[in-house]
Amino acid sequence: MIATKGRFPGGRWSWHRNDDKPMFIGDTKDKYPKPDGKYTFDKLSSVYITGNATRDDAPNHIRVQKDVPREVAETWVWMCPAGVYEIPDDAPEHGNVDLIVNYTNCVQCGAITAKGGRLTPPEGGDGPLYTQT
Repeated sequence: MIATKGRFPGGRWSWHRNDDKPMFIGDTKDKYPKPDGKYTFDKLSSVYITGNATRDDAPNHIRVQKDVPREVAETWVWMCPAGVYEIPDDAPEHGNVDLIVNYTNCVQCGAITAKGGRLTPPEGGDGPLYTQT
């Protein structure tokens, strides 16, 4: 649909850019069970379990604007399975916040591309180096 600008056999369908849709901010995050370390794990433990061998001094491969509306920042924090995005404790409750990006935690899931970010291949295109098979 994007390549043909909405043209499709049988007529023309309307289309939109995904990043033009408003974000839904729900209140379900408090309903999720707390990590128990046996069946469910916190985000950073899950990154460790993946066996990702990213160097701590690797260049940043995530391209995002760091001064973003709080709603966008909260969405990025919530959707990232690896705890890459953090909102500082002293950030304002409303308006723009200066996001912290811990790119070395990234497991290349691609979630950031859903709302305004760009994920580029790290270290010349090899992606995450998982040590466990």
